[in-house]
Amino acid sequence: MYDAVVIGGRCAGAAVGTHLARQGRRVLVVDRSRFPSDVLSTHFIWPHGASHLNRLGVLDQVRAVTPAHTEVTIVNDGIALRGSVPEELLRNQFRLLHGDDHGITTEYFSVRRHVLDKILIDNAVEAGVEFREGYTVKELLRDDDGTVVGIEGRDGTVEHARVVVGADGRNSFVARALGIGKSDERPRCTFAYWSYFSGIPDAPAQIHRRGRLGMAMASTNHGRTMVLAWGPSEWAAGFRADVEGNFHRALGLISEEAAGTVAAATREERFYGTLDQAAYLRQLHGPGWVLVGDAESFKDQCTALGITHALRDAELAAAAIGRWLGGESDRDTAMAGYAAKRRSQTAAAYYDYVCTLAEMKPLRHDELQLFSTLRGNQAETDRFIATHVDVAPVSEFFDPSNVFLLNDTARESSRDHGVFADFEATYRDHHRNPFQRAEAEGTR
Repeated sequence: MYDAVVIGGRCAGAAVGTHLARQGRRVLVVDRSRFPSDVLSTHFIWPHGASHLNRLGVLDQVRAVTPAHTEVTIVNDGIALRGSVPEELLRNQFRLLHGDDHGITTEYFSVRRHVLDKILIDNAVEAGVEFREGYTVKELLRDDDGTVVGIEGRDGTVEHARVVVGADGRNSFVARALGIGKSDERPRCTFAYWSYFSGIPDAPAQIHRRGRLGMAMASTNHGRTMVLAWGPSEWAAGFRADVEGNFHRALGLISEEAAGTVAAATREERFYGTLDQAAYLRQLHGPGWVLVGDAESFKDQCTALGITHALRDAELAAAAIGRWLGGESDRDTAMAGYAAKRRSQTAAAYYDYVCTLAEMKPLRHDELQLFSTLRGNQAETDRFIATHVDVAPVSEFFDPSNVFLLNDTARESSRDHGVFADFEATYRDHHRNPFQRAEAEGTR
């Protein structure tokens, strides 16, 4: 009898297993893959995610093989903002969610999954987790009242547990086996294509948005830089007609400087792509089971928070499971506490924020004015970055009174930015699909 069986051994699963094992629980983690191995991912980790890595005890290992930075540049229609996530806001968030702020770092990383996932699962094993790779779960075991009590593998093995944790991603076997449907689905999303280039110097990450297109550049492992381009899902078919050509075309439309840097570099790997970024929520827990990571919720890649949120949720879930297994509270009360933090008003507001961004609508005049005035206010720029990556509450930064005060000065600071000269014409241009012609030419 295990205290917990965790299905899925990557970020969320390895992390929740480690936290439970450090509580003294007997934990089995299983995964159908073998490690190290890659998985389709944009693999960016913001400072709160890096802080969770530090709390797990693996930050130094990640830092040893992955470039680390604190500042990031965010460019909206040519308006560049450079800043970092304030340490005090990070500490506030950790105190609120976890009751303490140990292990905080303001660094961020773009770490490949074959690197990160191996580090995390090795750390879990060192903590006392039993790990079985190349293991496929055939079915969940349930008792007479429907409570999940264990798993059966395709190899015929049967393992019993007090709780089964589904950390098995968007296409979660646990969710399917239990018939857990999706809720609050948001079908409007982005498509994204990316690859890895050598010959680009290590530098802080940059994230660009122009019209309905976006791009990002981030230094990663093995001396390479990840370059990512994305746009609204309704443009995906046109983009796919010529992925490489449209990739460079998109970079040129977004930032000529960045496009020139990439054109002078050497692509070292194939292009990777994802078309289905539709957001959803699932029920978090039930009799004998808990979901964490992408198994319980998913958001578009446009704010790159998948891993960061998976690590956060793993710690929250493990703490709740520990309170139940340790007798501090009954199961329902303990798991309701987990659900309350995961589905708070703040979390709901951020979910809406990401889903709205994922529609990739051209920025409005007032939004551009806001970004323009932030250029002269470093404290508010840093607070905006913290808000954008879910460290500070969306409702606070975008509170009407705060936006009004910022935009009151924006009228002057926006005058020197060209996009304001003929905003209506610019807005119309940003709505047009630049890949339609390429798609037509590719079918002739």
